[in-house]
Amino acid sequence: MPPEISPSCEQLALRARENYEEQFEAAPQALSRAPGRLEILGNHTDYNNGYILSVALELSVVIAAGQEETSPRRLGAWSSTFNERIDAGLEEPAPLAGSWINYPLGVLRELERSGIRLPSINLAIESSLPTGAGVSSSAALELATAEAAYGMLGGRPGDPMEEARLCRRAENDFVGVPCGILDQFSSLFGKRDHFLFLDCGTLEYDRLSLPGAGLAIVIADSRVKHALIDGQYARLRAHCASATQRLGELLDRPVPSLRDVGLEEFLECRDEVEEEDRKRAEHVIRENSRVLSGVEALRRKDIVRLGELMLESHSSSRELFGNSCDELDFLVETASGLPGFIGGKLSGGGFGGATVNLGEEDSAGEFQERLSTEWNHRFAAPLRTLQTRIGNGARLL
Repeated sequence: MPPEISPSCEQLALRARENYEEQFEAAPQALSRAPGRLEILGNHTDYNNGYILSVALELSVVIAAGQEETSPRRLGAWSSTFNERIDAGLEEPAPLAGSWINYPLGVLRELERSGIRLPSINLAIESSLPTGAGVSSSAALELATAEAAYGMLGGRPGDPMEEARLCRRAENDFVGVPCGILDQFSSLFGKRDHFLFLDCGTLEYDRLSLPGAGLAIVIADSRVKHALIDGQYARLRAHCASATQRLGELLDRPVPSLRDVGLEEFLECRDEVEEEDRKRAEHVIRENSRVLSGVEALRRKDIVRLGELMLESHSSSRELFGNSCDELDFLVETASGLPGFIGGKLSGGGFGGATVNLGEEDSAGEFQERLSTEWNHRFAAPLRTLQTRIGNGARLL
């Protein structure tokens, strides 16, 4: 399969406007955009109050939105990705089993809980993000919904981080995915050609400029269904919580989260932690160190070291955290032997989805072609690859 060419933000906005007018027989009142994200380092560290290194993408969700006064109040949403329109009540919103509508519906519920009185809302949604691939199309949909609502109704919080928290609550409490704040933070705070660093314990963050020109980001989509609502994510989180409690007992001091345990003290007592809990905790503790090393590498403009840390992170996800799969391992192992490759790993929750690959821009086309060829030989199926750039965060258009 040749590398995919994604529609631009302007093309998405035009489609969203046209679909809004067709679906709702009116002109939209707001246009918003929110990007997907890629996790560069910091796999499953966010809900353990650790550190993350990520980027926002040019690939994004664009929403055309409008309001009207109807009774009872409702959300009407059209998605081109799913070729589907769904209407849902806003008076006492309840999740629809397995539906994409839960992401904007959950955000609107949280907005009303924050004190914003909602009328009926209509949304026409366009996206250049692959769904279920680990690039957080869900958080992009949440942030684009929030931006459109703030644009129409006002009430934007003075602290931008509260918008990210609100969208995280929608995913945790309404959709039912116990995620950390990595996805929502990255989608909101992204800046073109900058990496994002976040301390999830303090919510202090930094933006680190791209070390020079000529860097390409290639997403390789395994097409293994990436679904976090089925309990796999929750089980990993439960292992981390169990390990945290046990380490507090062994160290005889309060351990609020795994970020509060140093590697040396962990190694001294790890044999007294149940095996699966121990492995998950070791991954998180070492991953936090990798993020901090990655930040230092970026400050030194050492992209080669960053690439090495990404490969170490993937190995840890495979061997300790248990959230990789054969297809993701094949993609990373194969990519590491191709010209122009700098670093790669699974991105996001794992169990499928996509890998993120950093490489030399001049070699990106050949890299995608050769990776696709090797994939086809191994799995007798086409590989979907997308080349993208680091983009800006969510905003009104």
